[in-house]
Amino acid sequence: MKSIFSALTFFFLVASLGSAEPEMIPIQVRENLRIVYQVTDDAFYEDVNKGLFYARKLINTYEKHGIAADRIHLHLVYHGTGIAAVVNDQARKRLGVETANPNGELLAELIRRGVQVELCENTMQQKGVKPAELMPGVKLVVGAFPRLIDLQLQGYAYIKFE
Repeated sequence: MKSIFSALTFFFLVASLGSAEPEMIPIQVRENLRIVYQVTDDAFYEDVNKGLFYARKLINTYEKHGIAADRIHLHLVYHGTGIAAVVNDQARKRLGVETANPNGELLAELIRRGVQVELCENTMQQKGVKPAELMPGVKLVVGAFPRLIDLQLQGYAYIKFE
């Protein structure tokens, strides 16, 4: 009898837990949000660069929860083959990418929303890309790693995209 009671208790406990809504943990830090993405590849998600896609998604999520874009300090530091995401079509062809840059509209949107899109000058020089070939609004940094270190030492949360 005791084992039947234990089994029924367990069944009802599991059934009640399964029907309850999961606890939603709210965003706790709501101002002076500091985030840096390291983007090392021109990987795509939904037809645009993955880093750019998730930057927009992050800002939209914060805004959905009442956090204005001006409270978010987001830097995207591109280097390596990620350079193809932030250069014009002519440079992409020289880099061996046959398709036109699909990121122009999203890049412009993110820059308007305050995102800093940055490219490693060392990568640019190694790949033979000229400053005039960068997409509008992209800034240069002396090196991806010194920039990432600077931002992390300033308290930026670090996320890597490959």
